Amino acid sequence: MQYPKPIMTIQELKELGFTDGYLRQMAHRRGQKYATRQSQSKKSTILFDTEKFEKERQKMLTR
Repeated sequence: MQYPKPIMTIQELKELGFTDGYLRQMAHRRGQKYATRQSQSKKSTILFDTEKFEKERQKMLTR
């Protein structure tokens, strides 16, 4: 899948068809390297590195 930007928020990814629950589940997986918070606050925006996210998503689909 091609993403329009290299770093995207959950809201932007939802516009591409991903569900909120799926994105939050992926962001909170132990050991993941593709999602981070914009700041230390628990209410800050979660940012996804779309290249790393897509690699992990494809790896999970082939399992």
